[in-house]
Formats: sequence, C-alpha cells, structure tokens
Amino acid sequence: MDIWFRFITRRQADEESENENAWRRYVLLRVHEIPGLTAQERGAITPAAYHACSDGQLPLWSRERRSAAGIVLTLLFAVMGCASLLWFVNRGVRTELGSWLVSHVPAEGLDMSVRTQALITVPLIGLGALLIRFNTSMRILRSALGDGSQVTWGLPYATVPLLAVILVGCPWAAVTIADGYASWPTGWNILIALALVFGGLLVRVMVIGDDWLQSVRPAPWNRSDDEAIRSLFLSTVNLYRSRDDWDRPSQIAYLRNHIDAGARRVENNRVPLRAVRFRERGLRTEIRHKHGRLAEQLRLHSRSLAQVHSLSDYDRICDSLRAGLLAAVRSDWDELLRHAPELTAASQLRRAANRLTGPAVLVAAGLLIPLLPGVEPVTGDSVRILLLASGALALLPAATTDLARSNVQGALDKALFSKDQI
Repeated sequence: MDIWFRFITRRQADEESENENAWRRYVLLRVHEIPGLTAQERGAITPAAYHACSDGQLPLWSRERRSAAGIVLTLLFAVMGCASLLWFVNRGVRTELGSWLVSHVPAEGLDMSVRTQALITVPLIGLGALLIRFNTSMRILRSALGDGSQVTWGLPYATVPLLAVILVGCPWAAVTIADGYASWPTGWNILIALALVFGGLLVRVMVIGDDWLQSVRPAPWNRSDDEAIRSLFLSTVNLYRSRDDWDRPSQIAYLRNHIDAGARRVENNRVPLRAVRFRERGLRTEIRHKHGRLAEQLRLHSRSLAQVHSLSDYDRICDSLRAGLLAAVRSDWDELLRHAPELTAASQLRRAANRLTGPAVLVAAGLLIPLLPGVEPVTGDSVRILLLASGALALLPAATTDLARSNVQGALDKALFSKDQI
C-alpha cells in the first residue's frame, strides 16, 4: 500500500498481521462486554472501532520507529539537562545571576570531581522520574512480572533497568553526598533538588514528544472521527470492565489516566485539518474548537470519576460514555457535543490563571522569604531552592497526580533539610 509498505520486511509483515488479528479479537470481545447495546448498535460499533484502533492507525513498524525516535530525543534532552545542571552548580552559581540566587559559594565548591557529580545526578534524575509517575511505573513492573493487563504507557525494558539504577545508585549517592555535604550544603541542596525536578520534567517531555511524533504525518487512510471513536471506545470498555473495582482508588486513577490520554489525542488530532486550506483560518479554528470541546467533555468525565460515591454514580458515567460512543460512530457531532462545555477565550484564560496562581505564589515566596531580616544566608538559600523547585513541580499538568507531586515534595523536604537538622 504505497510507500508505507514498500520497504517492509517479512518479519514486520508477520508482526503487522498478528497485531491486526489481536485488535480484531479485542474489539469483537469487548463490544459484547458493553451492556445495553442492541445487535444493530454492536454491528455498527465493531467495524468503526476496529478501523479506529487498527486499520486507521499507522503500521506497527512505523509506530515502533517513531517510539524509538522519541526515546533518542528524550536521551538527548536528558544529557543536555544533566550537563546544564552540572554547569550551573560548578560555574553558573559564580556568575552575576547565580550570585543573586545563591549568596555564599566557597572556593572549593562541591569539593568533588565533575565525573562523580554526574554519577550522583543520574540516579537522582531517575528517582524523580519514577516518583512523578509512581503508579504507572508500578504497573509496568507488574507487567514485566507477568501481569500485563493494566499497562497505560511505558516500556518494561526501560522501567526495570531504571529501577535497578535507582536501587543501586541512590544508596551510593546518599553515602557519597554525606561525605562531601559539609563542604557546601547549599550546593548539594541545589544539585539534589534540581535533579529530582528535572527527572519529573523529563517524563513530561517524553510524553509530549511521543504524542507529537505520533501526530506527525498521520496515516493517509485515517478518518476524521477515528480518534474520537478510539478514545471513547477504549474508555467505555475499560470502565465497564472495571465495574467491580469502582471503589478502589488505584483503579480509578488508572481509568482516569486512560480517559485523560484519550482527551489529549482528541485535542491534538490533526487528521480533520488535512482538508483545510492554509488561508481558511476560521475553518481551522472551528474544527479545533469542536475537538477541544470533546476533549474537555472527556476531562469532565475523568473528574467526575474521581468523585463517585456509589455504584450508581459510576454506572451513570459509563452510560454517558456509551452514549457518546454511539454518537461518534454515527458521526452525530451535534449529539456528541450536546452537553460539552463551551470553550471561550475567557474560560481558557481563567483556566490558565488558576493553573499559574499556585506556582507564582511559590516562586514569589522563594524569592522574597530569603530577603527577610533575620533569615540566615544558608537557610535562606535552602528555602529558596525548596520553594522554586516546588513551583516547578506545580507547573506539571493535571495528568501528574497530586500523589506523585507529594512524593517528590517529601523527597525534597528530606533532602534539603535532614542534613541541616543533624
């Protein structure tokens, strides 16, 4: 089929066939698990869901290459971030801007070679990445041990080595830091805090980069409604399959991650824009607005899922997603967006302001508190580092759970103040 399959190997063709058969079996089985559907509705959902999940997507080998490219870009970003962090701790703090952030820098600095500092930074970055997506990382590890039923994203062959690096590297890093901590406590606090925050940021960059790579040049046979059908079908199936565990917070968090990921795919869907001319800005805005409303409707279902108090509340959300799936299969966007919230410039500005208020307060406190009379320079530097790092964590999107942020926040508290209290 044109250039997409011109250079495909026999092994890749076999894998593609196995992937298509697996999706066909999955769709046929899961459609019959959705209650309340008539035979005619099941007959309409099955081909539409199969095309959206398999036929309408890029070939498996193309998705694998894009995932590999995403991993390479993430590694490059990690190397550049680690180099920038080490430069700031060793050189940047001695510049004019650095002297404004850190009041006291001893001549010997961290009193440790840059190579050792880099070896210390790597497990700390890994720890930050693991903490910021702790629940997902645990599911990936369970899948590596034989239970692959609840993997939302990520690769076991990447998470298992990361955990090994953390288990071996973090104790060694703690011992090494303890030996040289007295040379410059503030500098070590900067290294620890920024490494943990950078680990969380690295995960977010990886997710954004993967979404962008998957959206670049979509398959030419992909339909405009495929992403909406796929997201609604997978969300509906997952909710009905998890009905017996509706009161388990970990299961609710897993389901919410699925719904939020589907909302991002719908919002970033570029397929409907392929038929729009470059000068038709109004039409492009209208299409994006329509998909943005559907994405916001999915996020409302996700937030409602976090507030269920009974099985009837849970069933109401399931039935709503099922109705949305049927409307998407019929391409009835009027029915699909009937209860979707309106996205106005004022509402988007209000949402951005609500998201930035907390980080702005933390950053302002981090800059002002160390300047108050009676605050010692070393203590003020530690407070500034903690608050600025907390502000960076608060900027992470809602997909990053409060539990993950509290995990990293607790690690920062212990790392920055435990040594000072001894």
